[in-house]
Parts: sequence; structure tokens; C-alpha cells
Amino acid sequence: MGARTTPDPQRAADARFNQLQVERFRSDSALAVGHSNSRNARVVEVLCHLSLLRSVGAVRADATVTCVAAERQHFSSPEGYQAAHYLPGQIQLNGRLPWAFLHNASSRLDFECLFADVEHLPANFNKADSAAEAHGLKDAFGVVCQAILRDPKPKPGHKIDRDLVRRIYRQTWCKLAAAAFRSALGQKDARPHLVPLQRDAEGNLLNLAQREGASHAQWNIEEQLNILRHYLGTLETWPVTLQDYRMNELEQGFRP
Repeated sequence: MGARTTPDPQRAADARFNQLQVERFRSDSALAVGHSNSRNARVVEVLCHLSLLRSVGAVRADATVTCVAAERQHFSSPEGYQAAHYLPGQIQLNGRLPWAFLHNASSRLDFECLFADVEHLPANFNKADSAAEAHGLKDAFGVVCQAILRDPKPKPGHKIDRDLVRRIYRQTWCKLAAAAFRSALGQKDARPHLVPLQRDAEGNLLNLAQREGASHAQWNIEEQLNILRHYLGTLETWPVTLQDYRMNELEQGFRP
């Protein structure tokens, strides 16, 4: 993999400040839910951008989508943490980066920055992400992007095909993403990790010492399992980017 680049120095600086300088106190559960919700919201945004590209005739319905490793990244995290991409990979259209089909500099940068967005998180989050991507999440992202481009009757006049975006997100993305998370959970669960808590009839813990003696690697796998379970749960909530007012904002700011 080649060196990742940032699309815009100022946006990269803003992202670094927001993620690395502003102190936040959130549990790992809240971090997992927030990261996954943000990924789902950005998947919808990408689908909307692709629908707009079809609307203005910038991309043909027979364009081929491939999904490869990330190429853009706003910042890197210090040791012990990793900058986890929200999106599962970098899509290409006929081998070209998707924002290359836009002439307007502002719209092109907005689209490009979606793929550079990362979150400053403990390393286990990136490991959970990588497992899900390897078990189908990256492929799922490519499938839904391809489905948007196949729209035989795109909305004219800089308009998003909202029904199509919502249908593909709910029926295809959620189904394929859930399968990827479950597959990654199965792979992680097969590795040594913490034994389940055991209690007696009165609710007293019976195996606390055994769990406390677990290795660092076992604790990491347990944490990654919990992260993936939270990722799976977020598919039950629709992202705010599916709402009309957010799609209105995208349409109003879009210039081909």
C-alpha cells in the first residue's frame, strides 16, 4: 500500500484538532456506536454523491465500481491509537477516483474528504474494522455503490434518487454489512478470549480470578468482539443522512 495523502491541509488540521486535542470522555461502547453510526451516515453520503453524478450525466450506468484500500487520510494517530477510517474502503469508477468526475473544486473536495475522514480510536477499533472489511464489509460497500450507478432512470436536474438510495441502504447495505459483522464475530470468537462470567444461584461470581488471569491478547479479542456487536446493533437505526433535509443540503451544495 502506498503512502496515504490528505486532500486539504486545512481540513486535515481541523480534523487533527477535533480528534487529537479536544478531550472527550466516552465509554468504549459509546465510541463503537458512534464510529459505526458515522460510517453508516457516510455510506449514505457516498451513495447520494454517486446518484448526483448519474443525475448530471458525469458517470454512465455501465461504469464499473471497484473497492480498494484507503488512499486518503486526514491524519495519523500517535502510538497506542489508530486513525480508523469511517468508510470501509476507497471506491474507484472505471479505475478512476470518483471525485475526478467532478469539475467544481468545492464539490470535488467535499466528496474526496469523505474518504479521508478518520477517527482517533484505540487500536482494537481498527482491528475490528479490518476484520469486518476482510469478511465482506469492503465488498458490501462496492456492491451498494455499483447498485446506485446501475439506476436506469436517474433523477434529472442535480437531484438525488432518494427512494433508490434509501432502498439500497436498507435492503442491501444493512443485509451485507450485518453478514460481514457476524462473519468477523465468528472468526474472533474462534480465537482464545475471556471465558463467560459464571454465577452461582445467589448471583455471586465464580470465575472472576480466571478472567483476571487472562492474557492481554485475550482481553483484546474480547474488546474487539464487543465492538463488532455494537457495530451490528447500529444497523437497526437509520442514519440522519437518509432524511430529506440532509439530502436537500447535498443537492443545494453540489456543483458538477
